[in-house]
Amino acid sequence: MVTSRAADELHVTQSAVSHQIRSLEQHWGLRLFRRDRRQVKLTDNGRALLPVVRTCFENVAGTVRRLRDETLNGPLRVSLLQSFAVKWLLPRLAAFRDSHPSIQVWLSTTSVPVDLEREEVDVAIRLGRDRARGLHRTPLMEEQAFAVCSPAYLQRHPDLKSARDLPRHPLIRVISPLPEASWQEWFRDAGLPDAEPSEGVWVSDSGMAMQAAIDGQGLALGRTALALDDLAAGRLVRLFDVVIPCEAGYDLVCPKGTEDKPKVAVFREWLLAMSAESAATYRALAERAWPGREA
Repeated sequence: MVTSRAADELHVTQSAVSHQIRSLEQHWGLRLFRRDRRQVKLTDNGRALLPVVRTCFENVAGTVRRLRDETLNGPLRVSLLQSFAVKWLLPRLAAFRDSHPSIQVWLSTTSVPVDLEREEVDVAIRLGRDRARGLHRTPLMEEQAFAVCSPAYLQRHPDLKSARDLPRHPLIRVISPLPEASWQEWFRDAGLPDAEPSEGVWVSDSGMAMQAAIDGQGLALGRTALALDDLAAGRLVRLFDVVIPCEAGYDLVCPKGTEDKPKVAVFREWLLAMSAESAATYRALAERAWPGREA
């Protein structure tokens, strides 16, 4: 029943909803609903008022959002990939909250782009060069892909000395609609276009691939942002000097006209600073001698 669903949404009893309906009808002197068996339906009066009331509520909600967006208080709603949230953003987010305690960051993960306005999302961090009309785009970081495994796996397999040895080891693969780097590309750049990799576990996103590699289930293609902290902490090691540039990097997008709103602007500047710091960390790691292996 309509009143039952309304009661659930408003967190009140069904009788409280019925009482409010009767009070409203008495106040206006109009019958707005009629009962038809076990259903409650709008009368002609109710149908005439519905679009007017809906527009009023939408105007109120829009004004509240606008007023809230013009301050550094309240929620900042961010849509992003789960892998990027878990492997890069969340480990750094406490620093943003320390600097801007009045901003409440709400993270919502998804593997498909959302309509920022319809879903009431302020900004999105997306993998790929989003050219959708009506969006303001800020590039955050370029990505590279490289072979990684756990130190324990490398120790257990002393035969893993060059890229030519990889086809004999389980390779972790990602099945995703996103623009992911592939092992075929990696082998091609390693000078092994005809390599036939052995079977390994298949996962649905790169974050899972990193975790599978950490757990010793084989070799994965690490991407700069997702593998960075695990490389720095020694949970992963990079194999060989074969690095392929990814066609897609990470961008921050928001509806045009909202990019200078205070909360969006401070979050963007913080992300750019963190991205630059990550790039510097990766360059420093790349200059180290990788664990005794050359392609």
